[in-house]
Amino acid sequence: MSDLCAIAVTADGHLRLSGELTFESVPRLWRDVERRQSDLGSTHEIDLSGITAADSAGLALLLEWQASMQRRGGHLSIRQAPGGLLRLAGLCEAVELLQISGRGNEA
Repeated sequence: MSDLCAIAVTADGHLRLSGELTFESVPRLWRDVERRQSDLGSTHEIDLSGITAADSAGLALLLEWQASMQRRGGHLSIRQAPGGLLRLAGLCEAVELLQISGRGNEA
């Protein structure tokens, strides 16, 4: 059984994801964030330091969250992405769009 992604809101109002950000977890995560929109400000950060695996569905979810935030006039930054996700974002030319940064020891 895979380690499905979990989402938490930190004390400073940011989101922290942990587990596998994959096709299996994306639908549930989408619903969770949509329900929490009123609790989240117009500017926030997603911390991916707890992500152990990610695929193209996870990248698509992050792109949709970014687009949704921009439609509402907000700003989203994504930090501590695992190397594989950062490389996938690079291949899709989405690094700048996502405002995504990786973990210090990964390319």
